[in-house]
Amino acid sequence: MTFFEKELHRLFDDSECISADAVFAGKTMIAPIGEDLRAKVQFVYTNTHAKYDALRLTIINRHEGTVDSETFKFKDIIGMKGGREPHIWEDGQRVDWYIYHPTASDYNFITDVVEDYISMYADQAYRFDGGMAMGGM
Repeated sequence: MTFFEKELHRLFDDSECISADAVFAGKTMIAPIGEDLRAKVQFVYTNTHAKYDALRLTIINRHEGTVDSETFKFKDIIGMKGGREPHIWEDGQRVDWYIYHPTASDYNFITDVVEDYISMYADQAYRFDGGMAMGGM
């Protein structure tokens, strides 16, 4: 499992709106949030190559493509840390948080912000345990 996959698991394994059917690959996680909707979350860099300072959330309709996309910069969620933007630095074979490592509280804030956005699109009958709620349809 890559560093990025571990970080995505750390952020979303206990999520209330990401199902157990989520797929993690490289810098990306894709999870069903409705019958035809998927949430794609990926680490991205917004300014400097290999300086991953944000998560990009894309809501995808399986039949019609991208519904919405939003980029969440870590500094906007957890603030500057020691005068620096929190980010993951990829330097050849080495990948890690640069200087500042997020706390459990920081991870929770990041997760909450992304989940709040996902919840605007998630099918209310679609539960985080991986499928349609009993008694639906």
